[in-house]
Amino acid sequence: MKAIIVGGGKVGELLCADFSDTFREVTLIDTNEKRVEKLVEAHDIQGLLGNGANYDILQEAGTNMADMFISVTASDEINIISCITAKQMGAKYTIARIRNPEYSKTKEFLKSSLGIDLVVNPEYEAAKQIFNMLKYPSATKVESFSCNKFNILEVVINENSLLNGVSLIDSKEIITFPSLVCLVERKGLVFVPRGDYIFEVGDKVHITADNKNLKKFYKLLGNKENIDNKLSSALIIGGGKIAYYLIKFLEKANFYTKVIEINKEKAISLSETYPNVDVIWADGSDRDTLIEEGIQTFDSCISLTGLDEENIIINLYADKLGIKKSIAKVNRASLKQIAEDIGQYSYITPKEIIGNVISKYSKSLQCSKSSDIENFYRIANNQVELIEFKISDSNLKVIGTKLKDLKLNNNILIPFIVRNNKQIFPNGEDEIKLNDNVIVICYKQKIEHIDDILIK
Repeated sequence: MKAIIVGGGKVGELLCADFSDTFREVTLIDTNEKRVEKLVEAHDIQGLLGNGANYDILQEAGTNMADMFISVTASDEINIISCITAKQMGAKYTIARIRNPEYSKTKEFLKSSLGIDLVVNPEYEAAKQIFNMLKYPSATKVESFSCNKFNILEVVINENSLLNGVSLIDSKEIITFPSLVCLVERKGLVFVPRGDYIFEVGDKVHITADNKNLKKFYKLLGNKENIDNKLSSALIIGGGKIAYYLIKFLEKANFYTKVIEINKEKAISLSETYPNVDVIWADGSDRDTLIEEGIQTFDSCISLTGLDEENIIINLYADKLGIKKSIAKVNRASLKQIAEDIGQYSYITPKEIIGNVISKYSKSLQCSKSSDIENFYRIANNQVELIEFKISDSNLKVIGTKLKDLKLNNNILIPFIVRNNKQIFPNGEDEIKLNDNVIVICYKQKIEHIDDILIK
């Protein structure tokens, strides 16, 4: 398969790394010569210097033969024009990154009338993930399956956790509800825990359970929030596009929301768009401003300024004040590790979020229709994939055999199965059945089809 990527920025770079492993041929188009040279050297791809909206450039790239055409430049207009032109030239599937809220309102028109198969908005997806994290305050990340009915949460073991120093086998006396510890990250290492695994401070544990029982899990973590109390207020530092979309989610959930934005024009625009939200024109990184605006009275603090360092510091301050949930936008990979080293685990990275959305769509197209991919995530610094398969073909090899008799590849785990809207934690006696939704965790394995989990 052939893929063409227009735009070698943060998202484009992520896609180049991903697609170089999954596509036979990948071509990057960008106007920056140094950027093209850098990515061609780093990945097994081809590079082309030029404007991705230019017909001659697209023709030179072989767009008529492209299975996947993705435009992720900083310009919405170039992305739209590139995808429309590519579709007319014969590209099978086109994806455009569109960030302007005004264009986002015409998403269905872009898809149905102009031939853009997928419109992705990193700020909207980031806002959606932040909102999911606010619903589960103890979680540092939330991955949702089966239309958000079931979740896998990433939580961090702290010194006050009842699980600290307890083995997985003994934890069954503490975790008294149906659940599964799927995966553990410890100091850069990723592994599926066995019975003798002992929970340690700093471990990032991925767990799944019924949503009601997941809330009970908070109690075991020794965190600040009462499991019976939902978050109901949010202080947002930075009134950019993520804040614009996040406020919509928060309004529907009846949050009291206040935004502090240093840019006067942005502050005015946001206050006009959301008259029921308090928008303050001030410097959100200034301690006196934060105190004056009552930061200590909020349940949550979300830092979305353009500076990663500023976001991390604001959230450290929010934690010191005892705020239940703080979330920071962190784009630089080097700073993400520093943030974790100082105890800041709740952060979002828009480029990774949008990379996951595009990868999910790409994987879905590469899969046979007999086992559609309904959800796809990368976790553990992109080392591990979570894939939700819909079982819609009775001829699949995985159907009708007890799990204990299936010869699974190494580093494959089935944490749960969704059947008739119920979450099943399978044991060796369970079977995969037609119309099931099967969630698969795979580490260092290339899985594009549900039968790929089996040893060939």
